[in-house]
Parts: sequence; structure tokens; C-alpha cells
Amino acid sequence: MVSLNRRTVLRAGIGAGAVAAVGGVAGHRLLGSSGAPGVWHPPAPIRAAALDKRRLVVIEMAGGSDGLSMAVPYADSRYRDLRRGTALAAEHVHAIDGALGLHPQLRELAAAGVSVIPGVGTAKPDLSHFEMLHRWQTGDPEGTARPDTGFLGRLCDHLGDPAAPAVGVSLGVGDTPALACERVTTLSVDAGNDGLFPVFEDENVRAAWLAAQRAMAHPDRADAPLFATARAGGAAALRFSDVAATLPAAADGYPGSDLGVQLRLAARLLADDNHGLRIVHVPMGADFDTHTKHPRRYETLMRELDTALAAFRRDLAARGIADRVLVAAYSEFGRRVPVNDSEGLDHGAAGTALLLGPTNPGVFGETPSLRALDADGNLRATVDMTEFYATVAESWFGVPAGDVLPGSPRPLPGVVAA
Repeated sequence: MVSLNRRTVLRAGIGAGAVAAVGGVAGHRLLGSSGAPGVWHPPAPIRAAALDKRRLVVIEMAGGSDGLSMAVPYADSRYRDLRRGTALAAEHVHAIDGALGLHPQLRELAAAGVSVIPGVGTAKPDLSHFEMLHRWQTGDPEGTARPDTGFLGRLCDHLGDPAAPAVGVSLGVGDTPALACERVTTLSVDAGNDGLFPVFEDENVRAAWLAAQRAMAHPDRADAPLFATARAGGAAALRFSDVAATLPAAADGYPGSDLGVQLRLAARLLADDNHGLRIVHVPMGADFDTHTKHPRRYETLMRELDTALAAFRRDLAARGIADRVLVAAYSEFGRRVPVNDSEGLDHGAAGTALLLGPTNPGVFGETPSLRALDADGNLRATVDMTEFYATVAESWFGVPAGDVLPGSPRPLPGVVAA
């Protein structure tokens, strides 16, 4: 079955519905008498649910998130030399170990525990947002294979039932190559409308409108291929809208940011275990392309990420499904190591990815050296993007990495708390 999305439905004429914190958080960090970060004490990890119960939420931080600001090499004097005037002070970060600490605004994340993977990228990076996003979305690290399916779409094909209304859902406007698949249905829906078709105050008008849409989307009608595809898209969107109308109630406590709205809907979708959904893709509606005034802008971005994720994790725990949901966060590339003349950071190469949920907290993989930058002043990748993805596919879902990725990469050991 082809991948269907909100943009296809729209084209068919069917309405789519679908201040740094000093001192940190008690319990995860100790301060020595010098004020330097001390020992990290995250809580014991949640143990992962059975394989068939596991779900995935992928947060795409498009624009190029600076890995050195997310996971700060606070103990390295080279970091302060290259980031003069913008480096984060050691006493402000939430230390993970003796070398890296989370951004001051990631207080909730630090307290809860997170798996940090620095230096994620590819041996042959490209500085184009479009190119690197495409590589991440399709799982094509060198950009040479150009597969017709996305990495998440291939996972959906392995994990899902073709009869399910949607095995993968993207909570954003427009389609994404990440969920392109071959045998199951994936959809893109507008999180602001909770995945529903337009809501009418007059129920008679709504009933008439839905009846017309169902007639247009009827699969038995014989038309040209273009109209057949449009009808299939409409039918899939209608089926998903029917599912969305029966979801558990939304929880309170989420921030009003785009990410908060997206994750609130994600929690409701994941709490319903009867409709075959396995993967939720969340394109974060924020600008990580911090060429100017990086420190202030990145502080806002990290606060938004932290508060939304904290609300999401509390929601999952209250629904009794925290052991079923892995959250993976990545950006298409990091930022250049030296600061520019506008207190900003230009396009870089390797970045930092996160995994949280039923995972062991700490740093995984090799941390890239600030003393072995490439010719452009960028970090060299020490963890290939396919190794990060292999951890999601094989360690989390039990899908052999070679079935969904080129080169049969190995997952990072010890991340999932099995």
C-alpha cells in the first residue's frame, strides 16, 4: 500500500483534518565546594515493555541544532577558547559525567535521565539543510542511494498491519519522506485539529459534509489513476479521523507551544492500543538555524523542548504506558564550532542526538574531539547516523538493522533498559 498523507488529501480537494539555571535539580547533580558540577544521580531507568507493545516518537529538530550547546563539553578549555563570549559556564550546566553536561534549560530532562549520543552524523557531510534532512529522513547517510522509502516508513512496513488505519503518523502540515513506505498506510495530520476532519457547529452540516467526502473517497469507483489515488488518500484520512474521534481525553499541563500541542496529541494516539499505530513523527516547529544571537535563541529552544517533553513523560506515566514509548530526537546537522561575528554559529557537521524513555541514562558512543576539527571548523562524526538508527530499529523494535538500513550497522550497546 502506498504512503498517504495530508498533502495528497488536500490536492484531491478533501479538507484535511487532521536566564540560566544555577544549582540544577535536586537529586541529579551535586555541587562541589568550588561550584563545579559533581556526580549525576538520575533515577533508575524504566524497564522496556515487550517488543510488540513498543512505540516510537521521533522529534525532528530541523535547522541544525548545536550539539555543543545541548551537551556541553564544560570541562574542555578548548570549548571556551572557540566559543569566546558564548560558552556556557561549567557551574550552570547539568553535569552528566566529568566531561559533558546538559544545557541549563534542560532541567527536567536532566532530572529524569536521558541517553545522550554526541558526534552523530556521516563521514561525508553536506552543509545543505535540504540535503541532510533528506538523508536523515530516508536513512541514506552518504546521499547516494536515494531510496523511495523513508527510514521510519521501512520500520512501519516491518512492524505494521496493512489493515491498520495508520501505522505511522506525522504531526505536521504536509508529507514527509521519513514515513514513505510500501505496504502499510502512513499519514500526515494537523496536530492543531487533533487529527480530525473539520468541526462544524451544526451537526447536520457535518453529517452531510462527511457523507459527501465518503462518497468521493469510495474505493469501488472506476476512475483514472490520479483520481483513484486521491480517493485512496481520502479514504485513509477518513478512517484515521474516525479513530481520532474516539481517542482518550487530552491531559492538562502541556505548554502552549507547537511542540506541546504535538506531544499532547501523540500521547493520546499512543494510549489507544487498538488501531495499530507504532510510530509518531514530530517535526518541531522551531528554528534551530542560529546564525545570529545563538545563546539567547538556543536558551528559548531548550526551554521549549524541556517543558514539552516533561509534560509528555508525565502524561505517559499517568496513562501507564511510559515503558512502551521511546523518544528519539535528532537534527540534520550540528553547528560550526567557532563562533561567528554575530554571536551565532554557522552550519556544521556532526550533532548530538537524544534517546529517552526506557533507556539507561548517560553518554553513549565516542565524544568527538574539539582538537581534531575538519577543514571548515566542524566536528567530525564519531557515531554514524545509521548506528543511531540501528539502535532504534534493532535494540528497541527487534528489527534487524540490515533490513531497514544500508551496510548492516551495529546498534549502540547498552542504551535500551531491557
